[in-house]
Amino acid sequence: MNQSFPLITSETAMSILKGEKNVSLDLGLSINEIKKLDSIYILTEKDCISKEDLEKISQDDRSVYFIQSNKIFMAAIAEKHYYKLVKTNGAPTLEIDGIRMHRTKGTSPDKDANEKLTLLGVDEGRVLDTCMGLGYTAIQAHDRGASSVISLEIDPNVIQIAKINSYSFKLFNENTIHKIIGDSYYVLDVFPSNHFDYIIHDPPRHSSAGHLYGLEFYRKLARVIKNRGRLFHYTGEPGSKYRRVNIQKGVTERLLQAGFSHIEYHQTVMGITCTRNTA
Repeated sequence: MNQSFPLITSETAMSILKGEKNVSLDLGLSINEIKKLDSIYILTEKDCISKEDLEKISQDDRSVYFIQSNKIFMAAIAEKHYYKLVKTNGAPTLEIDGIRMHRTKGTSPDKDANEKLTLLGVDEGRVLDTCMGLGYTAIQAHDRGASSVISLEIDPNVIQIAKINSYSFKLFNENTIHKIIGDSYYVLDVFPSNHFDYIIHDPPRHSSAGHLYGLEFYRKLARVIKNRGRLFHYTGEPGSKYRRVNIQKGVTERLLQAGFSHIEYHQTVMGITCTRNTA
């Protein structure tokens, strides 16, 4: 089970400083009552924050902060790469080295996940989520009635960020969502053939994960999905505006070679839906 930390954004900090007594400490999912004692604000039975810290947070309009043992920390990890939880108009997104891992222009990560699953038609059955991230598609697949969801994530640091994020809570607290750490390219080899009803393939951009766009990987997807099972594949539109690169064309050709049919590109979510057809 993940640890539930009070989460503070600039808006939350400003609301508390203005004297509002009822604010959200989980990015808008619920409301907490705040009490003030001198220059200390009591957030929960075990968590409090100073006026000085609130003033600092109020000046940072992008970041998410969490409180642990009455100390404030930015929801970020600095190792080989820099991972950061960044607020949006809905569920927060994850940035890695300043690159957002979700679509946020004109949408939010949770709305985007909902659109993808609606196009895929997920309502029950077994679901494979090849690139977990913050777990929004895995959670929503569960909420739509999937009997089991297996979600793969290559980077343990991403999982640590997800543990802080209130919108990822179900990822660690639902028995039918199973998480595996590893590269999807290799993990797929352990699954039985014709096992999944749906696959959600939402990989990083091609320049950083090209092996997840290749024919050999698509053949692995075709092996583990059932006949007439449905696949959603996010492609994005890298270079399409200035370099006239059409990544969807190559993806479509390789999916056809791997045994998928009824391939359709959806510009609203920048991804492809298709069906496994072995008959």
